[in-house]
Amino acid sequence: MATTYESLLPEILPMVPGCPDALVIQNIRSAVIELCERASVYQHELDPISTVSSVYEYEFDAPLSTSVHKIVWGVLSGDALEPVSSGMLEQRVPDWRNQTGTPEYIIKNNLTTFWIAPVPSASAANSLIIRVALKPTYTSVSCDDTVMSDYRDTIINGTVGRLLRMPSKEWSDVTAASVYYGFYNEGVVAAEQRARRGDTPAVGKVEYGGLTSSKRRYQKYAGRRLSF
Repeated sequence: MATTYESLLPEILPMVPGCPDALVIQNIRSAVIELCERASVYQHELDPISTVSSVYEYEFDAPLSTSVHKIVWGVLSGDALEPVSSGMLEQRVPDWRNQTGTPEYIIKNNLTTFWIAPVPSASAANSLIIRVALKPTYTSVSCDDTVMSDYRDTIINGTVGRLLRMPSKEWSDVTAASVYYGFYNEGVVAAEQRARRGDTPAVGKVEYGGLTSSKRRYQKYAGRRLSF
């Protein structure tokens, strides 16, 4: 299931009076994409892939409105493949495209395709399983429910920070933008640590951060800090 970016509008619009809904949604999407790229919080196991003899390039079957940010792990016929960059592969096995055998490496080529190396010497049905870190596309209107729920405060802070730092707008506030983006960065770092450990999200508590302002956005969010 997916949660729309639009559903966060009631939380954000009071912080940026006069900002068009479409611009808010655009920046929600950008904050979610950045979170997914930096923290790898949106992970998904793709459907099994059949490998074909003498074929080393295959397509990712990513969910609709997503693209693959990176490969987390791959397993071929029960044996782990090592995710490496194309540069690392060229250093380790310079002539890999002309070598056949049992693949040992998996490489993200671009957003839609990946390679396995050495080139498979035999075909095997549904033999390759891959877990990937996804990110929404720039045309997406929603993201996975778990990502949008578990990191809701982080996404809101990142969105507000992005909007407030826009110059010459009626809602512009460079000082507040720095505060919100600081909270966003803290949330991304915590999310990255949890994703690396494979933990379920911790329940955060809200603490007052000692900031004072007469502006409404400060009253609601400026003292909001998640601690774990």
